[in-house]
Amino acid sequence: MAKPAPIRAILRPLDLFQHLFEVELTLPTEALASGAVVAMPAWTPGSYLVRDYARFVDRVRLQEGRRERPLEKLDKQRWQLPASKGDLTLRYRVYGNDLTVRTNHVDATHAQIIPAATFLYLEGQLDRPVEVRFEGFPSDWKVATALPRKQGAHFAKDFDTLVDSPFELGAFRTRSFEAGGTTFELVFTGRHNGEEGRMAEATRKIVEAAGAIFGGFPFNRYVFFFTFTPKLRGGLEHKDCTSLIADSHAFDRVEGYYALYQLVAHEFFHAWNVKRLHDPILGPFDYSRENPTKMLWFHEGLTSYMEHVIVLRAGVVPWAHTSKELAKCWSEQVQRPGRLEQSLEESSWDAWIRFYKQHEFSPNSSVSYYDKGEMAAWLMDATLREGSRGKAGLADLFARLWTRHGEAGLTDADVRRAFQELSGKDPAPFWDAYISGRAELDATPLRQAFGLAMEARAPWEALSAEEAKDPAAQRRARAWTGLVLASNGPTIQNVIPGSPAARAGLSFGMELLAVDGWRTTTAAEAQRSLAEPGPGAKVRVLAADRGRVFEVDLPVVESPERTFRLVPEAQAGPTQRAAFATSYGQSHPSAPVKRGVRR
Repeated sequence: MAKPAPIRAILRPLDLFQHLFEVELTLPTEALASGAVVAMPAWTPGSYLVRDYARFVDRVRLQEGRRERPLEKLDKQRWQLPASKGDLTLRYRVYGNDLTVRTNHVDATHAQIIPAATFLYLEGQLDRPVEVRFEGFPSDWKVATALPRKQGAHFAKDFDTLVDSPFELGAFRTRSFEAGGTTFELVFTGRHNGEEGRMAEATRKIVEAAGAIFGGFPFNRYVFFFTFTPKLRGGLEHKDCTSLIADSHAFDRVEGYYALYQLVAHEFFHAWNVKRLHDPILGPFDYSRENPTKMLWFHEGLTSYMEHVIVLRAGVVPWAHTSKELAKCWSEQVQRPGRLEQSLEESSWDAWIRFYKQHEFSPNSSVSYYDKGEMAAWLMDATLREGSRGKAGLADLFARLWTRHGEAGLTDADVRRAFQELSGKDPAPFWDAYISGRAELDATPLRQAFGLAMEARAPWEALSAEEAKDPAAQRRARAWTGLVLASNGPTIQNVIPGSPAARAGLSFGMELLAVDGWRTTTAAEAQRSLAEPGPGAKVRVLAADRGRVFEVDLPVVESPERTFRLVPEAQAGPTQRAAFATSYGQSHPSAPVKRGVRR
């Protein structure tokens, strides 16, 4: 069977200072014999939100030779092409001024081209190859992409491959290394205060640690795109590359490097989990609409946990840092009111309309399949270790699923089956509690498997030694009203359901003008005034709601909030210590067992 003729694409700058470029698509005759519909993707894989990329496109024109042909727009993102006995040329303008991993950004310093936000496709012809060329950009700019280069063009075997292959143009910096027979390229764009050699060496260790889980790499070449810009962080996985954005000024502290390494590990692990080992709904894709799945907890939540496993095994992040990260996430999840309202499966399914479109009440009605999924993954790892007496953990579950299913598609039943085989336990209780259910997180498996205890601390127990001696500081630390204020002023960001503030009628967006007669101009002033009387008292709050000023009496109660820290048990036995070392590649953090003492 003859291969379909390719679509030939040329990108040209129009005005880099105004973030404008042109796309020219030459559509082959064989694709147009009966007419065709051309469409713009509504979303990009890995970011589960309809973004309506067509809103960045205008001046859409169709030409046959020198003659312009009529073009009918069918809806927000589709155009009808007429039948033709020859090639047709489609030209359109694209605006790109949003520097994220899922949107175009073009200016006088570089061009980041996200294919889903750039290229129209022919409906029903996603298997047609696409050749991409760049013309007219600054002569000193280079092009980086995971796509192979053939006869002066970057070649994508089909539209799915094109969408999975972003481009970076500019005077970027590069490094490379070899691991497991695969070439890894690192592309650095933007200024920063870090050391790229240090980043490259850590990336090499991360790559090797991840590859060891799966017995090698499913690609011959892989590209890491590092983009640095102030106050941003994010990543988006692709099959043979990943896009990473980090804060330019984060590397004056070692924690900035740790955050980058975790991001690298997370997105690289996706080369298996979701890009190849995935729910069948997540590829091939329908680019016109939502593609809902109940398994984002698996693809994203478990990856969020595995990023910690990988950086620990790679030796690029210490356990002391990771334990704080895990305990912080645990604290946030056990205090989030939405934990009792939405399961991980529900959070996954509704990602398109709830996780990516949050409102004021979202913390009270939903959970994150990333963060809650990370905690469920941690408990799953512990349950696997405990059930197998330390022989198998979450990394082994992924290795088994990869060997068994590869890129053939993965279902929830497949994950349950592997869990049961490795742990020797019926998966239903775990799933009923943490995946399809809304049970409270229980740290018991962490102690049983790894010798790690989750220690709860009340706010007043977290005071410094000096503050603990001060009765006023103790009183304020115990006070709670259920109000969460915005960081930029004394405006109510959230009201915890059932709290004194909720019963008093305070709500989202209201501004606290004064407490007990004292003006409050900042969130810190308001919280201090609210806490001053301590539990058992009432405060008089002057508030404003859409310009209307009113007063309420607000009771103050003892805070139910608790933060958690992870404490290694000194009495952890050899099986627990071995399980910890096998899972994380590091020695158990407790003091070593003395000889002659039985644990």
